[in-house]
Amino acid sequence: MFVKRFAQIDKDMFQEAGGKGAHLGEMTRAGLRVPSGFVVMGNAYYHHLEQNNLESKIREISSDIDFDDYEDLDVKTKAIRQLIGDAPIPKDIEREVVEQYGDMFPGERGGFVAVRSSVAIKDSAVSSFPGLMDTFHYLKGAEEVLTAVRRVWSSVWSARAAFTRHNKGLDHWKAVIAPVVQKMVNSDKAGVAFTVNPMNGSRDEVMIEANFGLGEGVVSGQCLTDLFVTTKGAFEIRSRNISVKEKCFVQRPEGGAGWVELDAQRGAQPCLSDYEVERVRDLAVRVEDHYGYPQDIEWAFEGDTLVLLQARRAKVAGE
Repeated sequence: MFVKRFAQIDKDMFQEAGGKGAHLGEMTRAGLRVPSGFVVMGNAYYHHLEQNNLESKIREISSDIDFDDYEDLDVKTKAIRQLIGDAPIPKDIEREVVEQYGDMFPGERGGFVAVRSSVAIKDSAVSSFPGLMDTFHYLKGAEEVLTAVRRVWSSVWSARAAFTRHNKGLDHWKAVIAPVVQKMVNSDKAGVAFTVNPMNGSRDEVMIEANFGLGEGVVSGQCLTDLFVTTKGAFEIRSRNISVKEKCFVQRPEGGAGWVELDAQRGAQPCLSDYEVERVRDLAVRVEDHYGYPQDIEWAFEGDTLVLLQARRAKVAGE
């Protein structure tokens, strides 16, 4: 089996489903509201390489990369990405992806999904390389999904990802890349939450960062956002920093997504009400309680519905 639904995956399967996929499965099984989806498991990537006779070619190109020469690194990793991205997906993998995508939208002609990278390193505890792999939003139709899966596979050989593995002494051939295919949430507001305040290390506080639109408006770091710090016990907002938000990232009427300007009046308003801040706080604490250690989550509101988009272990100073 090359493809598994979230409900078939748990947190211990990170070396098969990557960190993101494993935690989405775990949170789905825990009963949290996670947009439905599936993971193209890590074994599919290596099956793709084997069926297209790519391994020897990639080893040949990668064997003499000069990691101290960015131009050499860039040229050779680009050549590897092209090999992976141009090769046809094996029919057995294609069949499973098409079937699972169709099951997500019964009775419809397909719907919008995101295809995101989920990574790990075999035989290690490494299960996250934030920002090093590709993500694609607002894809519709099995062909677009299959193309994005190949591009996510290719991104395991981005210059930054290859350099990071080399710098950390990690074996390139132990890299797990497991594309996550998930229903898109056309969010009105979105952001992140940390169950340990990264500003002061307090474990009694939750820090929430938010903006209008999709979560890209927060995680990209390309614009100002609102910041709230709350207690974990009896709800209290200890501090709030409401920015004048000049833009946000949204779904475009013609398809796809991109940045739009916010008018000054709307941009100056808090993007979350106090009640919504409390709901995000409650979600973050529930995720932390489930795992038993600090969490960094991504969340979104679509109308009044709050959904969990991602959960991972938070980095805590001194640990």
